[in-house]
Amino acid sequence: MQVKMTPNGFYPDLCQRMASVLISLPGARVKPLALLLWLSIPQVFAAENGNAYEFDDSMLVGSAKEQKTIARFNQANAIEAGTYQVDIFINSTFLARQTLKFAAGERGSVSACFTRDMLLKAGILPDSIKEKTSDEAQCLNLEQQVEGASSRFDFSRLRLDLYVPQALMQRMARGAVSVGDLSVGETVAFANYDTNYYRTKASGSTTESTYLGLNSGLNLGLWQFRQQSTFTRFSSDNSPSNTQWNSIRNYVQRPLPSIGSQMTLGDSFTAGTLFSSLGFRGIQLETDDRMLPESQRGYAPTIRGVAATTAKVSVSQSGVQIYQTTVAPGAFVIDDLFPTSYQGDLVVEVQEADGRVSSFTVPFSAVSDSMRPGQSRVSFSAGQVRNIGNSDALFTDLTYQAGLSNAITANTGVRVSDGYQALLGGAVFASELGALGVNATYSRADMWDTTVDGWRVGATYSRTFAPTSTTLALAGYRYSTDGYRDLSDVLGLREAHGTNEVWLSNTYQQSNQFVATISQGLGGYGQLYFSGSTSTYRGGRGRDTQYQMAYSNSFKSFSYNLSVGRQQTGRIPTGVVSDGNTNNGTTQNVISFSVSVPWGNGPRAPFISAGATHETSGNGQTNYQTGVAGTLGEDQTLSYAVNGAFNSGGEGGSFGTGLVKQLPVVTVGGSFSQGRNYTQGGATARGAAVIHSGGVTFGPYLGDTFALVEAEGVKGAQVMNGMGAKINSFGYAIVPSLVPYRYNEIGLDAKGIENQSAELTENQQRIAPYAGSAVKVSFKTLEGYALLIKLLSSPEGGLPLGSNVYDSNDTVVGLVGQGNQIYARAAGKQGKLRVKWGDSAGEQCTLNYDLRGKDMNQSLYRLELSCNSN
Repeated sequence: MQVKMTPNGFYPDLCQRMASVLISLPGARVKPLALLLWLSIPQVFAAENGNAYEFDDSMLVGSAKEQKTIARFNQANAIEAGTYQVDIFINSTFLARQTLKFAAGERGSVSACFTRDMLLKAGILPDSIKEKTSDEAQCLNLEQQVEGASSRFDFSRLRLDLYVPQALMQRMARGAVSVGDLSVGETVAFANYDTNYYRTKASGSTTESTYLGLNSGLNLGLWQFRQQSTFTRFSSDNSPSNTQWNSIRNYVQRPLPSIGSQMTLGDSFTAGTLFSSLGFRGIQLETDDRMLPESQRGYAPTIRGVAATTAKVSVSQSGVQIYQTTVAPGAFVIDDLFPTSYQGDLVVEVQEADGRVSSFTVPFSAVSDSMRPGQSRVSFSAGQVRNIGNSDALFTDLTYQAGLSNAITANTGVRVSDGYQALLGGAVFASELGALGVNATYSRADMWDTTVDGWRVGATYSRTFAPTSTTLALAGYRYSTDGYRDLSDVLGLREAHGTNEVWLSNTYQQSNQFVATISQGLGGYGQLYFSGSTSTYRGGRGRDTQYQMAYSNSFKSFSYNLSVGRQQTGRIPTGVVSDGNTNNGTTQNVISFSVSVPWGNGPRAPFISAGATHETSGNGQTNYQTGVAGTLGEDQTLSYAVNGAFNSGGEGGSFGTGLVKQLPVVTVGGSFSQGRNYTQGGATARGAAVIHSGGVTFGPYLGDTFALVEAEGVKGAQVMNGMGAKINSFGYAIVPSLVPYRYNEIGLDAKGIENQSAELTENQQRIAPYAGSAVKVSFKTLEGYALLIKLLSSPEGGLPLGSNVYDSNDTVVGLVGQGNQIYARAAGKQGKLRVKWGDSAGEQCTLNYDLRGKDMNQSLYRLELSCNSN
């Protein structure tokens, strides 16, 4: 059917088509005008029974009827040849957001141009792509190159769908990223810093503690240098100040995707999945499971504890402090530890504001896991042992795991050092009854004038019982004969023998160990949780036992938790061998109850919490805590907490408060508390800095893999999922963390741009980085000016409705609307625009515009100009 104009000469359908054109033009501020135009037009001429619209040029008034400028809209999704940024989907799966060239073909239809490389990256088999001949045009569409393929372009959504027969596509697992799509990243230097200052005055004595943790690095292509260190300073009125700089790790790493592995040179840790973890300095080459597709494929434990006051919590592993923070009174959870190794118990020390210090141990071991058939994992480590006294012994580890079938995974390994050998073998069996891992390790060690050897056998089991909602996350048993020795114990014993001291570890002379973690769902009645371990030893050492039982439930917005814990340390030898001293051990029982309820309605309502904790050790004191915590601000970047506490052991009441503000470039916080005999204060700061070719950019923090965003001239644009990061005045911002070997969507929000004349011509990109890389993502921007031009004079008969407007680069930047008005987007304050409705010189005219001297804070500039013939 034909679309006729309304009695007042209005063409609603044509205006909707023109609105589509406006939407596609560069400049986010064009879109609101176009959408308003679109939505304000009544659909009085909607097509019926599937009939298409038809725009008849002959129905135009006057000489315009001879100009065929609107007939190009007769074809659905018709576009002008040019360059457009589109979302590309292949077989309905998103591929990329990319700028493509669209050109007219032999029959005049405009379609996207694809190179052979672009089609290969889309996953089309090389043999399915036709080879170009010398006389073929450079611009070929999909249909011309792939037999049986087709494409469809939705102009209003700027979506290009490619349909390719599955037989012509490469077979790839879901989530797989081809090596050609992986980004090496930029040459940058960076540093993560985490600071904590803690000061308390108790019983007339003042102590201060300062902590700085640094994780820094330098990337040179795929070679990545990393350095982890800490600075601590402790001072007290009763003792001289102690300052220590501790270099924890220095190493260079490089991904090797051709063999699916990562190489590390320098300070590292053995994996700890089969043999115990060792810190060493040397070379390591191991399979990196992160390189596997997501559909075919890491660990640090969560630490839970209770603080009676605003306390400092420190976490150490193998004698090295790896974490420090300040917590409020009551239960606390630490779930953001950097992975350091897969085994090696964590020692948690809690220093209260009134000077009391308590500690406990968190077992840290890896669970057994099954592997898919055909997959394998290799780990090779060789070097010099670290962190075992002054030992500098050399050693070599080699472990291998392989999936033999859906049900069986085999593993084996060998560890060799001077006067020490160990051989391991085992398997993991997966069935409907759960996953059972069994292994046996034989060791042989030269101990001075004798040789000792023995066995250690172990089994781990995990299963979820669906009918009863019971999850047995880990149950493990291990038995060692009298002659079995772990390498770390052998080296420690040799060191201790030279100084006539007693060597003590959690594995030395251990005979039995049992660990279990069980979670039981109770439906609408809450959740029950249990974790515990017990170990027995030879040589007169007592049994170590620890467990925790917890019950939690919620009713509407009201939640509560009850936990019971016990930690018992058996008698242990201390001092030097000749003394024969022993520590009779300790036993501590803790019972805790807490409740939480929101104070008000809505997702931003603060929470009120209260709790009580009773300890049986010492005087059997009870601590009571209550507090309120929440966030402020539209973006919820300011969090606060106010708490009060009472101790029945004689310390009396106390109160405290804390604030944390998340800024675009740093997160800062402060705490203050006061009790009967103490006053405490502290401050924290956490952030990162990246040094690159464009200068120095600060951010909230950096993961091992991150992105540097470049968008010139759009200061204030916010990075989506960037922890509040914004484009700074130099045109840079940081995306703190990316998932390696996966496609990551990186976007910018334009609504915060401070420059009224600057806009994003693209606001989203997709990137797949190598592990450890720092990827630079550049967004195209445009500093342009929206012009609404009323023509004072024009060629005879006026400008044809729908004619395109071009800039000096021959890019479409606008079009002619009704009443001889033009909307265009100009890139500079002064220049020329060309209106074209035909190929001859008489079918073109030029506009000269000049915005100099005008108020440049406007969102739309209204001009009256003449369009002169060329």
